Amino acid sequence: MGFEIKVSIEELRKRKLFLATPMYGGQCAGMYTRSVADLAAICAKYQIPLQLYFLFNESLITRARNYCADEFLRSDATHMIFLDSDIGFNPQDVIALLALQDDDSDYDVIGAPYPKKCISWEKVKQAVDKGIADEDPNVLEKYVGDYVFNPKGDQREIPIGKPVEVREIGTGFMMIRRKTFEQYTETFPQLLYKPDHIRTAAFDGSR
Repeated sequence: MGFEIKVSIEELRKRKLFLATPMYGGQCAGMYTRSVADLAAICAKYQIPLQLYFLFNESLITRARNYCADEFLRSDATHMIFLDSDIGFNPQDVIALLALQDDDSDYDVIGAPYPKKCISWEKVKQAVDKGIADEDPNVLEKYVGDYVFNPKGDQREIPIGKPVEVREIGTGFMMIRRKTFEQYTETFPQLLYKPDHIRTAAFDGSR
């Protein structure tokens, strides 16, 4: 069952999206490339400003994400989305997050779940034992994996039609608005990050 998020295109055009992807070794998956191309096409169609930023050859992912956040804050973009280079995604999901995260919303950080890089064979077996795949074996693809998030408390059901608060969620598909970074910086100035080395294309020690 699908759901709709209604938003004014004019409102979306006021937001500027900054897509940040760390790529260790400068490599990305084909499904990621196709998804980014589709997102760029949608943004061009609806005149939503989009800026792409790819960070190469940084082996420490936490440092890489800090570099990306720094580039975002030095741009004029209003929203940054982290997208990992090895996942495919529906570009409409990115637009949905952008629509949900206006300045008046409570969604300072908002993300989308994506599969972990492993197969949950016990879930496949359970689905087979229940006869779920008897008519169409292809449905087993919906049971092969876990997702990169941990629900809050004893929550056992996740509503589809609205965002829900979770304990943790992966950073590989996460949107953060500029306002959130600014509030965080003002509240926690002691946590300002500075890289521990300067021999990178992203940081030469001058700032």
